Amino acid sequence: KVKSLHAAGNFDECIDVALDFRRQLGLPIVKRKPASKFTILKEYIRVKRLLKNKTAEDIANLPMLDDELYEMGQRMIHLLGACVYQVEPTMFPLIVFQGVATSLRHGLDSTSSESLAMLGMLLCGPFGKPREGLEMAKAAELILEKPGMRRSAPYIIFTTQGFCYHWTSPLQETLPHLLKGYQIALETGEHEKAGFCLIMRSYHLFFTGRSLDSIQEELEVTIKVLTELKQEISKLYIIVLLTTVKKLRGTDVEADDKILESTMATAASTVNIPV
Repeated sequence: KVKSLHAAGNFDECIDVALDFRRQLGLPIVKRKPASKFTILKEYIRVKRLLKNKTAEDIANLPMLDDELYEMGQRMIHLLGACVYQVEPTMFPLIVFQGVATSLRHGLDSTSSESLAMLGMLLCGPFGKPREGLEMAKAAELILEKPGMRRSAPYIIFTTQGFCYHWTSPLQETLPHLLKGYQIALETGEHEKAGFCLIMRSYHLFFTGRSLDSIQEELEVTIKVLTELKQEISKLYIIVLLTTVKKLRGTDVEADDKILESTMATAASTVNIPV
């Protein structure tokens, strides 16, 4: 039910159901309300104590989780992260901290790499600690090398290459990795994650200073690909960028404005909440 609510864009109800499920499991839950800076900082300090001086290798070598109760709880954490980011962003760090803390205390599972990658994103960005954030990104990537983790690779690549590595490395270096993430997503049938990687690659491409005409060509191809994959939300992001590129080039953008209007009209008529 949680997955179907998330897919339908019913994020509020998805959060309520996921939190209630964790409550029934007897697991700790995050309060359903905006989190203060004090609360976020307090929970971060708790995770930092659990991490101690662990390296990426130390984290990746932790034992695997072998408790069905916590495995189910971690899956709820995974879905909660995606929902609270849309509805109540201040809850997002608390969800991430909870997922990381569970992995450190009880062992790694298929969601651990995603929690660590998101922790890396928070540390590199809002917390202003890129070195610590990159260590978490590295830990997430090392966990991917374990059997059965390939399906998580596209999201990890999207997160680490999109929100972590550009703080210390040239933006250009993220492009081949994001393309690889897209390709893996196609192989594993994760079309939504394929769209994520293409969005991030497209925007990074724009900021690398490449010629606008070559960027326009790539964006037009990307829109066709996303149309075939039926990823309307991802396509919307690319249409906005393509319109920007065309305006900068001084070319006719009326067609893109019409596409944008058509997409929004379709979303409204079909009650497509995410779009």
